[in-house]
Amino acid sequence: MASRTLKVAAAQMGTTNYTDARSKTLNRMLALLDDAAAKGAQLVLFPETAFTTFFPRHLINDPVELDSFFEHGDIVTQPQTKPLFDKATECGTDIAVGFAEKTDDGETFNSCVYFHAKSGSILSKYRKIHLPGDFEPFADPDATNQLEKRYFKPGDLGFNAFRVPDLVPSSPERGDPIFGMMICNDRRWAESWRVLGLQGVEVVLCGYNTAGFAPHLWGSSADMDPDEARSKALFHHKLVMQAHSYTNACFSISAARCGLDDGKYDLIGGSCITGPEGELIAEASTTEDEVVYAEINLDACRPGKERTFDFARHRRVEHYSCITEQTGVIEPPKLGPQGRTLVNGVHGKDKKIRVLLVNPNSTRAMTDACVAMVESQLPSDVIVTGFTAPRPSPSAIEGSFDNVMSAAAAARAVLPLAATHDAVLVACYSDHALIRMLREELPRQPVIGIMEASLFAARTLGGRFGLIAVSERSRVLHEDSIHHYGFSTSCAGVLSCGLGVLDLHEKSQDEVMGIMADVGKRLVEEKGADVLLLGCAGMTPLKPAVEAAVGDDVQVVDGVLAGVHHLVGLVRMGGATAKRGVYKSSAAGRKARGQDWI
Repeated sequence: MASRTLKVAAAQMGTTNYTDARSKTLNRMLALLDDAAAKGAQLVLFPETAFTTFFPRHLINDPVELDSFFEHGDIVTQPQTKPLFDKATECGTDIAVGFAEKTDDGETFNSCVYFHAKSGSILSKYRKIHLPGDFEPFADPDATNQLEKRYFKPGDLGFNAFRVPDLVPSSPERGDPIFGMMICNDRRWAESWRVLGLQGVEVVLCGYNTAGFAPHLWGSSADMDPDEARSKALFHHKLVMQAHSYTNACFSISAARCGLDDGKYDLIGGSCITGPEGELIAEASTTEDEVVYAEINLDACRPGKERTFDFARHRRVEHYSCITEQTGVIEPPKLGPQGRTLVNGVHGKDKKIRVLLVNPNSTRAMTDACVAMVESQLPSDVIVTGFTAPRPSPSAIEGSFDNVMSAAAAARAVLPLAATHDAVLVACYSDHALIRMLREELPRQPVIGIMEASLFAARTLGGRFGLIAVSERSRVLHEDSIHHYGFSTSCAGVLSCGLGVLDLHEKSQDEVMGIMADVGKRLVEEKGADVLLLGCAGMTPLKPAVEAAVGDDVQVVDGVLAGVHHLVGLVRMGGATAKRGVYKSSAAGRKARGQDWI
């Protein structure tokens, strides 16, 4: 088999000041490219936002000034950047370069491209996904800011690996080499690397601007020694490049913008080329313009990919669901002095009761509204956590197909999280399939839906209840569910608002409240209801408007509130789902059939 040896370089760039002319910076880049090509480099990587200073550290209020830092149109042919690509074509050297991108429709991204010299074309573009820092600057005028969230949108192109022709001899066994790109902060996130690793990446390219001494950014003490801070930042950079190159059995090339910008802003160097065993093959020795060069044999990736990190044989994706379904940290429940303690079924006073509120549709705003509504009315020992079903769950549940699809999308994602809670509330106003699924598959936690909980409350609080439905279709479905639950004799009627589920949030709130108030009054005055039920989780914030319309003598029951307090009561009395009958899990049977996929 022909050798798959590749000659690569990182073009590290030193100080670039805010006022430096673009032509000056471009000439430095051309000199670096010439130097790398003279060494024989087939590929040269330039840093993040290479054509200018790292402007996101500045608060720039002048739109014209801000716009001057962005590249517009085709970066290969626009005058400010064209000479670099012309030089790459002349040298026959591929380049990857970072820049601030402004699209034709005004969207802004922190981007990079891979330019193929032989064809004179861009093979791949990447837009930075993990934007660090803040939208607003720090109050301290001496702080180093990081305002990428202000100036850029999160990338929308994903982490896509790509093949590059003409670098090494192609073979039927291996094909052309596989590359991937990321930018700066992306390198700190294992997910960035693993997505590329799962596509067989052999070389990861990463340009970066990383502050040396910036205590506000890192959340560290301002008294920290600057040299110590710089040393730690450099250590962290090398740590992630080496560790993730190892765990994905790939080479990586990183190129820094470094030095002391404007005599004030300290950026680390550390540009390096790393091997698939995590070893440093070559690294920068300065914080100035410097070419870091190495020859790498891509076949060195094979041992790791075929043994230690043979993903197909060793990965267990059934246990990784929280990586894609959860962003922030959800800790397990805190233990009391003696752990989980029940006295006559009642939680010890220091033990929190954790209720998981599951919205089986994919509209996060509904989940947030439900949690916000109940939080103000919770006892101090109760915590409610919201969960929104992932896509492909529908954004609204308006029929049987939506019901089943949302249950399927939510079930596997929510089970690991639900198992860490004391009880689960399914926030869909229906006899939702997920309710029984969770009763079966969870160990013992009580599970109820908001419709069933509201019906129990209505029967307790009044003689006849009326239900405010969202749509005419939901009215029919609610009538069927009321009959199924055995509450028909207590039902005064079900009336529709003539809306869609998403209309509750997207239409004028005054209009929606007016419609709901009118329907509520009709149920009271025409149907004889003395309790009103809100027939959708999305109606939770509108409860006060209905109460005002019907007066104090009529009770208005929100299923979310009713469900939370119903579950808390069950937990306090030591209640748990019975596992002898219909709610016995079928997991053992599935496993015996070789279907252990939950």
